[in-house]
Amino acid sequence: MKLIISSTSPYSRKCRVMVREFALGDAIEEVEAHPFDDDPDLLSANPLGRVPCLLMDDGQALTESAIIADYIAERAGEPWPRDWTDRRLEALGSGLLDLTVMRRVEMVRDEGIRSDFWIGRRERGIQRALDELEAGMGEADNPHAQGPLTMAVALGYLDFRYPECDWRSGRPRLVALHDTWASRPSFRSTQPPADG
Repeated sequence: MKLIISSTSPYSRKCRVMVREFALGDAIEEVEAHPFDDDPDLLSANPLGRVPCLLMDDGQALTESAIIADYIAERAGEPWPRDWTDRRLEALGSGLLDLTVMRRVEMVRDEGIRSDFWIGRRERGIQRALDELEAGMGEADNPHAQGPLTMAVALGYLDFRYPECDWRSGRPRLVALHDTWASRPSFRSTQPPADG
């Protein structure tokens, strides 16, 4: 199988961490693609032109990181707990990722078409999501599950693309979660490139 990724994509990173956590590197080969360049290999596997995309041995492709993560976990024998609390935290973490990516896209637009309204709206949403996730961490039984991993990836992406948001201030549970994941080899080896 091939996992088509971008090393700067937080959605790809989530899946890449899981491949490493579950020791599936021999079964799943990572292939770098550049979505904004309309990479032909990516487009042939995923007409949406987004990463990650898991191209399976039978030629079918799975798109969307949450579905790919579920498939990876199933292939590994479901080693992490899954309940509605975990799914709720995963959805909130994914929403935080979405807001942060949308903010980033708006920030790199040409100055004449960049929208301060949309940047501000996304920044306020990011802060609300962070507050909700800080509260939600009290419900998490285990930091090694898809929900907390998604949250940790989102926090890492904030450090990468929006460090001035100061997400750590007043959020000790999120800091502890991020630090737990940041110490793991799977997380360290999937850091986005500094020049990305």
